[in-house]
Amino acid sequence: MPIHSKFTRVSATLALSLVPLALVFPSMLKSILYAVLLLVALLLLASRHEARASYRAILPIVVALGLYLPYSLLSIWLHQGMVKSADNGVHFLYFVIIAVCFLELDPRRLFWFGISAAAIGAGVLALYQRFELGLPRPYGMYGVSEIGLSGAIKFAMVTTLFSLLALSAALNRGNPTRERLCHGAAALVGFAGCQVIASRGPWLVFVLVACGMGIVYLLKLDKRRMGIALLTALISAAFVVGVFYAELHERVSLTVNEISSLQNGDLNTSLGARIAMWKAALAIFSTHPFLGIGLNKFGVHLNEMIAAGQAPAFVAVFGHTHNEYLEALVTGGIIGLAYLLWLLGAPLVFFVRRLMRFHAAGVNVAAPAGGLITVICFALFALSDNIFDRQMTTSLYAFLILGFAVMAMQDVRSHAGLSPQAG
Repeated sequence: MPIHSKFTRVSATLALSLVPLALVFPSMLKSILYAVLLLVALLLLASRHEARASYRAILPIVVALGLYLPYSLLSIWLHQGMVKSADNGVHFLYFVIIAVCFLELDPRRLFWFGISAAAIGAGVLALYQRFELGLPRPYGMYGVSEIGLSGAIKFAMVTTLFSLLALSAALNRGNPTRERLCHGAAALVGFAGCQVIASRGPWLVFVLVACGMGIVYLLKLDKRRMGIALLTALISAAFVVGVFYAELHERVSLTVNEISSLQNGDLNTSLGARIAMWKAALAIFSTHPFLGIGLNKFGVHLNEMIAAGQAPAFVAVFGHTHNEYLEALVTGGIIGLAYLLWLLGAPLVFFVRRLMRFHAAGVNVAAPAGGLITVICFALFALSDNIFDRQMTTSLYAFLILGFAVMAMQDVRSHAGLSPQAG
């Protein structure tokens, strides 16, 4: 193997496997890994036709992510917006470029161990902050804003997704038993972290997606193994819920109280604030239906509504709608919502098709399953919060979507039983 080929393979594999941890513990390491991946990507694109050709195989996803930059620049121009509104587009473009590094990922098991390590790291950090530091809502390394809003929800999203991906690796019968047990333990630690972070949206996403994955897995087993697997799952879930019953009970009670407050006309709660912002977003959209008001301008218009008495004053601290679909609708109009649906829909269709073809051909479905879990989680997260308003979640989406797409494309090319169109 030529020296430069060995360098690109080792560098790409190590860097890609460490990125999940770097997203949980953002530091200088993340910048170093990003620089290494960019260097490797440029070397691959300059020297290998396969790397350049790989974009054609995942073109729907590349186009969906790649158009965010021109979309944001157009919004800035039309609405005299802030230059920083193009940040997401720049991040997406970076991850499109470094996606070719996944061609060098070998062995893949290191990448999956990186994901499980991230789930463990996030879970342990959440437990430490809750029980050692006494934080009521652990926020990981994502900090607290100047107005007191923490990164707890985003931390919960990241923890949830890595835990579900670890669970996916644990349920993958193509992995050795010991590795599956390690991934299962990582998923359990991550789930414990989700419990103490106590962010209801991501927690519900974890339960829904994990149950869906469990049902799919159980349907493939005979009665004896199904019984054992079901019993193991119930015991594990009961253990986590029992240990963290106080946190779970607190959030359930809070939800009941907030619903009661809503019925009495009090919107000054977490749920009530969301409803108030969603009403404001729809009101703004009604006056700007086609092109919206511009990226990152909801907060400005919301404050104008508050000054006019059209929205409650307590929502003035929020700059976003806490719903990505409404955010797209109000900032980009019908065009903005259509683009968001494409941004989520193109990967969804891509991974569903590969998953079905891989399953029919008896090929390991780890890559398309991982991509599908990622898309579904983000699509559900978007119902109760913004998903592209923080760098970490934006980077996580692009990194995993493109990575799993490239891996799925490689699997297509390495198995003659799959049609070329599957890639």
